Amino acid sequence: MRIFFITSKLNFQTSGGSIEEIDFIIKTMADLGNEVTVITVFSYMNYIQAALPYKVIEENITAKRLLGIQAGIFKILKKYEGRADVFHIDGHIALYGAGWYRMIGGKVPVVGLFNQFLICWPQWISSLFKQPKQNLFNKIKLKVRWWLEKHIGMPLAGKIDLFAFVSPTMRKMYEDFGLHSGERGLVIGDPINIKKIIAENKINVDSYRLRNKKAEPVTLFFSSRMSPGKGFDILLAGFAKVRNKKNFRLILGGAGPEESQVKQMVIDLGLQEYVTLPGWVTKEHLFRYYQEADIFIQADWWPAGTSISLLYAMAFGVPSILPGGGGLQWQAKNSALYFKYRDTDDLARKIEQLGSDYELRAELSRQCYVRLSEDDLNYRKKIEELCERIKKIVKT
Repeated sequence: MRIFFITSKLNFQTSGGSIEEIDFIIKTMADLGNEVTVITVFSYMNYIQAALPYKVIEENITAKRLLGIQAGIFKILKKYEGRADVFHIDGHIALYGAGWYRMIGGKVPVVGLFNQFLICWPQWISSLFKQPKQNLFNKIKLKVRWWLEKHIGMPLAGKIDLFAFVSPTMRKMYEDFGLHSGERGLVIGDPINIKKIIAENKINVDSYRLRNKKAEPVTLFFSSRMSPGKGFDILLAGFAKVRNKKNFRLILGGAGPEESQVKQMVIDLGLQEYVTLPGWVTKEHLFRYYQEADIFIQADWWPAGTSISLLYAMAFGVPSILPGGGGLQWQAKNSALYFKYRDTDDLARKIEQLGSDYELRAELSRQCYVRLSEDDLNYRKKIEELCERIKKIVKT
């Protein structure tokens, strides 16, 4: 099949895990014998350091507002429909333009990958950081946009032929908003090349057990973009309540719009002695932190969300502490301890519990590989399933 991937950008330097997963899907589809082409629609944001094994066409949608962006998506689909057997789109960006294309007779079937929330949904925040006040006009505008996307956009997006979601929780969130995928939907997880990470870093199921500490300090680790809702605030507040802080050191990696607030919170809570803030680091440096970490903690995220950072921790066999319920618990299952959502007292007790229990850490590490071996996290198999589903819609 000739598969044209319509994606926002390919920035391999500073973008998050979504670029890593779309790149893996593209490469795997090519390995399965398909002819793949990638079209980036905001190409001014591309950062491609090395030659890629697939063709990239750079388009630039200059519009900044919803309707203009969807019109740009529609034009791109029409422009390339004579060269494609199927389009694969970033669902959260292109769903309305793609639905419009199919509704008025666009000839090529469309597959949507849904790995992000919609902008019209209530945006996730860092609940312990000061939030900017929103004026009345913007509040009204957001409510109007929410209504339009739910009641007009969702029926339009429903014209897409196949829907791939990164988790059951993500699928439910879209379906609760009105995107009814039914038999046209499937869950493929967050497809990144776990096997490659394990092989390149010479990890095996015993790696963590062999370095598991019986002596302090225990290293707690989290790294992500320092942006709203990522949980740096909850983690610091919880760690501040740990009674035996001298038994721990906390490494918080990353940079972003809330970096100054993270740094100030460390000072305000008097945690400078225990907390290290290395800033943004390369992927190679990041993986060294995972190899040294004793416990991974992602203290917050929107309930349907999943986490590439968590998948990295699981690949390295690092036991986790996570908020219970939602996408993170679906990903980790028995490889983590869970605390009550945004309950910093409960988080502190879980840190104390896992930090002091050598055998529990070893068992949770083992469970990382049990979980990664299950079919719904077998990303090669899930992409093969996606490929077979695409073949069926192309034939019809």
